[in-house]
Amino acid sequence: MSALLGKKIGMTQVFTDKGDCVPVTVVHVERCVPVLKRTAEKDGYNAVMLAYGDRKAKHTNKPLQGFYDKHKVEPAKILKEFRDQDIDDDAIGKPINVDVFSEGDVVQVVGVTKGRGFSGVFRRFNYAGAPASHGHHESYRGTGSIGMHTYPGRVFKGTGMPGRMGGKAVHLKNLKVMRVDVENNVLLLKGCVPGANGGLLRIFNRKG
Repeated sequence: MSALLGKKIGMTQVFTDKGDCVPVTVVHVERCVPVLKRTAEKDGYNAVMLAYGDRKAKHTNKPLQGFYDKHKVEPAKILKEFRDQDIDDDAIGKPINVDVFSEGDVVQVVGVTKGRGFSGVFRRFNYAGAPASHGHHESYRGTGSIGMHTYPGRVFKGTGMPGRMGGKAVHLKNLKVMRVDVENNVLLLKGCVPGANGGLLRIFNRKG
């Protein structure tokens, strides 16, 4: 199995053997336990469900508590399925660490971007705005014209408008694993990943 859930800590830099400075994102992996295996024969698809973090029993509702009791694992903060992953039956219920990856591996990362709230077109779509020259007033940062003539008489799909910005799941591919710190259960991924510090990340290496 080549999948983990982790927490984004922040960014730093490391140096390669050639002396190149590489920006990296630090990802810390807390308790991460595979609790359920799905197969194509039984469920119609292959997947592994991971339980991440710790949750007090008094904060766990009865349906979830029944699920954890059935699979003989402690309650967790998060349950996530990873498609197209496989794991040995005897590894179910045993914590997995960052050593499922190796230095130089290429992985995919899914995270939720920072929520920016309701934003205008300057911030959301990088519009240049109207010229602030003589005779122009009151609409420097406006969206501008979105109207049409009689034909087609509508606003085209994809036209930039003010609206909610951020807070969306972003899937990044081909991120290189620069370091694997097994002692501290930390991964260093080349470049930046979506989300604020402390945000949850799904890290996996899908074969094929």
